Amino acid sequence: MVSGKTVAIAATVTAAVAGLSYIAYFDYKRRHDRTFRRKLKRDRKKAQKKADDVSKSPPDAINDVALELLNEIANDKLPVSAEDKEKFFLAQVSKGETMCGAGPSAYPLAACHFFQALKVYPNPVELVMIYQKTTPTEVFKLVMAMMAQEVRQKQMRYFDVFPPPEKNVRIKDKNKIDAKADSKAKDKKAASVESDKSSDVVVPRRALFSIKSFDEGESIYEEEPVVSTLLPRAQNGQFCDNCMKAIPNAEPRPEETIHESETTEKAESDEADSAEKIENADDKEEKETSEPTEEKKDDDVETTEKSFAEVAKEAAASEENTTPLTEGSEVFVESKEEIDSPKETKPSTVGNVLDCEKCHKVVYCSEKCRQDAYDAYHQFLCANSDNTQAREFAELAKESHELAPILIAKFFGVLVDREKKKELARALGSLGGSKNADESDADEYTVWEHLECMRYLELIPSAADAAILDKLGKLISTNVPGFTEFISGDRYTMLKGKLDYNAYAVHGSADIEVPAETEATHVSDTIRDDHSATPVGISLYLISSHITHSCDPNVQIVFPDNTSKAALKALKPIAKGDELRVSFVDTSLDVETRQKLLKNTYRFTCECEKCKTDLAAVAANKNEDDKEDSNAAGDSEKQQPSEAEKKEINESTEHESSPEDEN
Repeated sequence: MVSGKTVAIAATVTAAVAGLSYIAYFDYKRRHDRTFRRKLKRDRKKAQKKADDVSKSPPDAINDVALELLNEIANDKLPVSAEDKEKFFLAQVSKGETMCGAGPSAYPLAACHFFQALKVYPNPVELVMIYQKTTPTEVFKLVMAMMAQEVRQKQMRYFDVFPPPEKNVRIKDKNKIDAKADSKAKDKKAASVESDKSSDVVVPRRALFSIKSFDEGESIYEEEPVVSTLLPRAQNGQFCDNCMKAIPNAEPRPEETIHESETTEKAESDEADSAEKIENADDKEEKETSEPTEEKKDDDVETTEKSFAEVAKEAAASEENTTPLTEGSEVFVESKEEIDSPKETKPSTVGNVLDCEKCHKVVYCSEKCRQDAYDAYHQFLCANSDNTQAREFAELAKESHELAPILIAKFFGVLVDREKKKELARALGSLGGSKNADESDADEYTVWEHLECMRYLELIPSAADAAILDKLGKLISTNVPGFTEFISGDRYTMLKGKLDYNAYAVHGSADIEVPAETEATHVSDTIRDDHSATPVGISLYLISSHITHSCDPNVQIVFPDNTSKAALKALKPIAKGDELRVSFVDTSLDVETRQKLLKNTYRFTCECEKCKTDLAAVAANKNEDDKEDSNAAGDSEKQQPSEAEKKEINESTEHESSPEDEN
């Protein structure tokens, strides 16, 4: 049997012979073929022009070159299997390095090869960091510009493929609809748009429209949340932490009394550990002071942003993040067992409630919910006695009286979990020779890319946000490589703004009473809530986030299964092409209160027909009151003497009572 070493040597020799043969052929053509020489000269000039455009470094020029390069490789098919991806990656990196060595004129080709390698690498963030450290600045700029242009192209076609047709809705820009209507009615003024009066920039006014007709009471679509969490007052053991379903016959368990015995045992254990640490401190002191410290404890690490080069150096030195630049690396191999079999966590049962055996803080309605929650986020958010980072993060989030930190932490867990499962499904589909039946064009978008297309509120970051982000980075970076470098303060604030603008209140079953909100369980997050029922949690939905507001809505978000799974129900007959609107606030409130809430919370003034009618009624009533007040004032004036009469009366009085006259 031929050994692997023999095969590798034979392959190397073959490649070398082929390379030398090509060099000889190239040299012959260059010397004897005039047409070939002219083609080489044209290609050289073209490459030099691209290199000059890049070296000048104006953003527009780099973007133009990047777009041209993307178009050149648009039809190139990428490998699917892990083995083919690895071979393709190594080949592209090798070609890129060769082009870098050929000088600035070959930099655009080098960027193309590095970009192609990036497309198949399992951890793109890590590879970008290595590129930043090892490639010429011009090449790195081009690779980053190609990435940005690709994202821009995907965003441009996003609303053509999402939502999928089976959801019966489509997202449209109302500006374009208004423009079309205006072009048909030339005698009317230009359609109004939300824009900066001092510029030509027009902000898209996207909304959700029905693509078919529905009768009152019909369900238009159903949708699972991207991420969700229970309100603090509902975290009492009566609701599933994953799907928010009310657990039958579950007794409410106040937080302070849950697993009191375990808390006591933990405290005793902590005391014992502390005593042991103090006892061993003297033995370690000499060693610790004589050797240089390479890494501070988590509590002593300052909140600083590492450079790409520093992180790339750490990644290259780490066993877990070693970059595969030689054949045989297993970085591209990800077995089904690795994805489907996380660290085993056995559930425990308290009464008829299934909870987490480690932290005993969260409960589930089924084993499926428990496993789904563990796979997505609970594996690193579990505040058990061994996970100090999770406990500290949970405490900070609780003190902030915000659900956004927990939702953001869960979001990144869900993001990674979904992409892993998507990759596995594609790999299994390629092995089986067929495409996954559930896969659609919309599946090419990650959860993050979906999120980028949502509206958001611009928020001002606070000191509390910085502290939470620091803890969040330490908590998630062990599970999500590159997270600390990716999630900056601006991105964290943007995520909070997305949640504040788009999250919905989840209403639970009317059969179970939810504890009233207290000072301890109060949260300050903004939630779309029409107050049609008592909320138990908060969820973010990809499609429903694009629904606009009206105080006279024609649809409503409902929860038919008493879980976080939402359905959009028609409140009125819906015609094909109608815009769908929900209410963000309680419509039973008076118009002035509604307007104030919407303005202060969502920063817009509602101009729906209900508001116009109510405001007109308020104005009419005010005019009537003003008229009555004016009439009352007029009657009062009529009863009073005029100024001339007052003067005459005063003069007469003075004449009658004058002392001189009396004499």
